[in-house]
Amino acid sequence: MGGTMDKYSVLKKYFGYEKFKYPQDKIIDLVLNDREVIGLLPTGFGKSIIFQVLALMLDGVSLVISPLIALMEDQVKTLKKKGILATVFNSNLSYEEQLVIYSNIKKYKLIYVSPERLENTYFLKHLKEIKVSMVVVDEAHTILWAEGFREAFGKIHTFIECLERRPKLLALTATATHSTVQKIKTYLNLENPVVVEVPMDRPNLFYKVVSLDNKINYLIRYLKSHKNDRGIIYCLTRKKTEELHHQLLELGFPNAYYHGGVEIELKKKNQEAFTNGNQKLMICTNAYGMGIDIPNIRFVIEYDLPQSLEDLVQQMGRASRDGNYGEGIVFFSFKDIDIVKYFINQQEDSVIRKQNQKKLDALVEYCLTKKCRHRYISSYFGQKEENCKGACDNCIKKSR
Repeated sequence: MGGTMDKYSVLKKYFGYEKFKYPQDKIIDLVLNDREVIGLLPTGFGKSIIFQVLALMLDGVSLVISPLIALMEDQVKTLKKKGILATVFNSNLSYEEQLVIYSNIKKYKLIYVSPERLENTYFLKHLKEIKVSMVVVDEAHTILWAEGFREAFGKIHTFIECLERRPKLLALTATATHSTVQKIKTYLNLENPVVVEVPMDRPNLFYKVVSLDNKINYLIRYLKSHKNDRGIIYCLTRKKTEELHHQLLELGFPNAYYHGGVEIELKKKNQEAFTNGNQKLMICTNAYGMGIDIPNIRFVIEYDLPQSLEDLVQQMGRASRDGNYGEGIVFFSFKDIDIVKYFINQQEDSVIRKQNQKKLDALVEYCLTKKCRHRYISSYFGQKEENCKGACDNCIKKSR
């Protein structure tokens, strides 16, 4: 497979497309020409196709560093269906399953791993027996987790430097401010990287903020008027996720739920039920959603205030990936600000606390602004946009 087909042949044979979305092809060419790249592409743009096509063109193995087990498992399952040799290395594997992977390690084109796996000496020993042609950091904005609860994200560059030869390097994300891009460069120790950016505004999404004291009453009315639509409702805590899940069940709204503490088999069952359409509603924390490939989610509701505008854009970007109309709604309550502040104050590092407080301030400003919400988001991420002309609640009011 490696090194024998051009990018268009690989795209057609394995993914069924005749042409790339710009700048997928540009990023592929840059990486093939040994440039290190940070790609900023909106949610639903097809970031994974970029590195999967590259992996199939290159000799050796490509390592994909990913933050979430569910995300890795979904991508590997899809690749296997296409006849692509891929595997995932995670903490769910038994010792026997790990041995099978190690014995076949030279056969794989893509190996998906968490950053923590890169610190495993047994894993590193086996990697030295193969050619690592490329290292991809998927959902690269999560590298900021190195500053909180997953220090291994900050050590990826140490792993890269211990390889016999420097591999091709690619970092991809949907949401990154200029500050986050700088941190990606620094944490990965990238050499003169090219930043390839696509406007992140999603003009097909209608953005709305509703100030509420009684969230559940509004939600019930909304769900009744959207009973045939598929949607995601994000809560800030595990407790609230389960409460809302049971509350909606009792009110006659079937739904699945998902958070980091749900037992593995139930997580898989709930995720599959939502993915295959048996459940139209998913109640979850931000643990759900990265890398999901469901084109017809018609609404995303932030039942509680998320922790940042980055989180909000990432989550709302899961709506209507097919380009049709979708809605991204925030249920805003001043009480929620105190909950987010509580989480911020749990962070021991005062610098990070200040950064997170600034992010919260920007999010609250988004909720309170009377200006175009699309334009506000574009401006926050350093991009220029005109007013949306009716694709947010503020602009619709002005046009009446």
